[in-house]
Amino acid sequence: MASIRLVGESSKPVSDRPAESLVGTALRDLGRLQQVASVVARHGFGELLMRTPLGRRLFRGDEMPEGEAELARDAAPVRFTRLLAELGPTYIKLGQILSMRRDLLPPDWIEALETLQDDAPEISYEKVRAVVEEGLGTTLEQAFARFDREPLATASIGQIHRATTQAGEPVVVKVQRPGIEATMRGDLDLLFLAAQVLEASIDEMQLLGVTQVVEEFEKGLLQELDFGIEIGNLLEARSHLDPERHVTVPRPYPDLSCHNVLTMEFFEGRPLRDLEPRSGQARHAVEEVVHTACKQVFIDGFFHGDPHAGNILIDGKGTLCMLDLGLAGRLSNAQRDQFVSLAIATLAGDSATIARIMLRMGTPTQRVPLAELRAEIERIRDKYLGVESLADLDSAAFAEEFADAAQRFRIKLAPEYAILAKAGSTIEGIIRHLHPEVDLAAISRPYVQEMLAARYAPATLVGDFLGEAGGLASLVRELPPKLDQILHDVESGNVQVRAVTPELDDVPDLLHQLAGRLGLTAFAGSMTLAAALLLASDGAAAWRAVLGVICALTAAGAWTVLFGWHLVGRGKPLRLRPWIRIFRR
Repeated sequence: MASIRLVGESSKPVSDRPAESLVGTALRDLGRLQQVASVVARHGFGELLMRTPLGRRLFRGDEMPEGEAELARDAAPVRFTRLLAELGPTYIKLGQILSMRRDLLPPDWIEALETLQDDAPEISYEKVRAVVEEGLGTTLEQAFARFDREPLATASIGQIHRATTQAGEPVVVKVQRPGIEATMRGDLDLLFLAAQVLEASIDEMQLLGVTQVVEEFEKGLLQELDFGIEIGNLLEARSHLDPERHVTVPRPYPDLSCHNVLTMEFFEGRPLRDLEPRSGQARHAVEEVVHTACKQVFIDGFFHGDPHAGNILIDGKGTLCMLDLGLAGRLSNAQRDQFVSLAIATLAGDSATIARIMLRMGTPTQRVPLAELRAEIERIRDKYLGVESLADLDSAAFAEEFADAAQRFRIKLAPEYAILAKAGSTIEGIIRHLHPEVDLAAISRPYVQEMLAARYAPATLVGDFLGEAGGLASLVRELPPKLDQILHDVESGNVQVRAVTPELDDVPDLLHQLAGRLGLTAFAGSMTLAAALLLASDGAAAWRAVLGVICALTAAGAWTVLFGWHLVGRGKPLRLRPWIRIFRR
């Protein structure tokens, strides 16, 4: 893709910023930190907060607010969703991202988080004008012939206004909310600090990978704050448009855009959610959406990450327009091959192949018992694919069960698949609402066939063969010297064989720790006894009294160290790495 130059664009990436200590950030934002902690406690999660050293410092004694009785009656997923909504736009976005992670959260949590909606006050016209003029480096009158004072829509990150270019072209201008970037960066720092504290204090949080979730969220949110990335997504989506289909994407205006102002062509239409279900127009819209989704996933490898019914408009001529491409997914050729192979193996009932593909699609974080994984896959397949027609197939629940299986077997799926699962679930909701009788198999079959034909075309197979042959030839050339080195090491006695016993690896550390505790206990006991003997006699000499006090203080210090060792370490070596990362970020 050709490079894009934006008006007001800095040579420094928008996401770059000087490295600073999160502890320093937390101290500067102590008021916000206290507010977040109070809201967390009020929604009934105070007990979890008090399991961390930071929480115990924020709420000393009985100062921690108790959860409200009305909130406590609701289930934890509902309370967590309301908690995020109350904390503001950053946390709402976090909840929306978490709603895509079916590999991390149970179904009831996903269902609750999917109800989160952007709800933000309107930005005044004066502030909008100031943002546009500062971003574009010119006055509003010089940039646009007309600019509506009243917004078309308002969201947590920005606001949309209708306008007209100097050439007379109708456009819409998305303006970023003033100060939202600084606010979200501060909240991201606090989220990262909280994730580090949770992982350092609560063992279960390490299994969920809370820090990595926050890191992925930070990356996605900072990209969403940079409208230049959305311009790139719009241009890429337009390059993949099929002229035979009635689907379009707004044309962006890079010369009237910058990192916090996005100008694109205006499309006159209404959202798909306003269509009459099972009408002729609804059927046409569903067919076009499915055609576009299949082409994006199977052919283009680039797809809309949030294609809900409010982000797709339809005009009187039946043309659909896809909006809000701030979130987009990309699939490599290998990932598309894996996705199609998984679908074919699922329909064929080949659980062994499905298990192998799942392992290639993700990263196992521990040993995976393949026999148990295959049995779980067969159970899921029998549960959801034993239907008479595709209309009866609950593909969202089917994908959810697969994600649950990956979570149980500690297979970490790539983020692209999480976005794809979310987009697929959203499109399925559109289909079921507008026209569930559409023949999905007939629509998707040509795209799968085209992909398979391209994958197994003679030229592709020859290229793959030559690549593999070249790699094999390189391996054969390197094999003799490596074998010579191995034989030489064996003859000279430099080859060592070490038995791997994970169950016994911790024994030396535990013995060393136990010996240290026993030694310190004996020392503390002897100092206590000595102090008692020196201070017990009446009329003792001054030197005996001084020595007794020294022994008593030494004993108190030793007992304090032992007590702290037991409480902080909980019988385990203290893990310092998560705490060190707080200072290194």
